[in-house]
Amino acid sequence: MRGPLLSGALGSPATLDRVCRLLQEHQPTVVLSALWLAEALAGRFAVLALVEEEKKAAARRAVRRAAKSASPLLVVCAGEDVPLGRGVVGTILVENLMDVEDPAAAEDLLVGLLPALRLDGVVASLDATKHQETEARLAAMFLAAGLTGITQARPREGALLTIGSAPPRAVTAIRAARPVVVPGQARE
Repeated sequence: MRGPLLSGALGSPATLDRVCRLLQEHQPTVVLSALWLAEALAGRFAVLALVEEEKKAAARRAVRRAAKSASPLLVVCAGEDVPLGRGVVGTILVENLMDVEDPAAAEDLLVGLLPALRLDGVVASLDATKHQETEARLAAMFLAAGLTGITQARPREGALLTIGSAPPRAVTAIRAARPVVVPGQARE
C-alpha cells in the first residue's frame, strides 16, 4: 500500500496539514482513487473514498485500520461508477490529475464531478510536480471545466494543490449538456 512515507512530497506532514486546513470548511469530502490519501485525511474529518474494484482488499484493510483508530472513513469500491447525489459534496479531491494523459479526458472528469458539488463546494487536485508548466496546465484544466476562484498552493517543494470552486448551477447544467465533439468530425 502506498502511504505517507512512500508518497514523497504529497504525503509529507506539511502537505497533509495544508490540505486539511484548506478543505476543512468544505465538508463532506470525497477522495477519488487515492486510498492512502483518504485514510490520511480521515484522521481529521469524515472521508468517502471511491476506489476501483481491484483495490478491494486494500480498501478492507484501510477501513479496519480506520475503525481501530476511530477515524471516519467509508470506502466504496466502484470508482467513478458510483453516482454521487446532486449538490451534496463539499470537496472532491483527486490525486495527480496530471497523470491523466489526455487533457480532454481530464477536463471531462472535472466537468463530470461538478453536479455533485454543493454551491460552496470545491474540486481539488494534489499533484507531485516542481514545474511551472504543470501548474499552468492544471489551472487551464480547471478553468476549461468552468471552475471559478482557482487557487494554487505549494505546501512543500514538489507538491502542488490546485483548488477550484463550483460554478453557478446554470454553468454546470450547460457544461453537462455540451455535445462531445470528436476532432476531425463535422458538427451537425
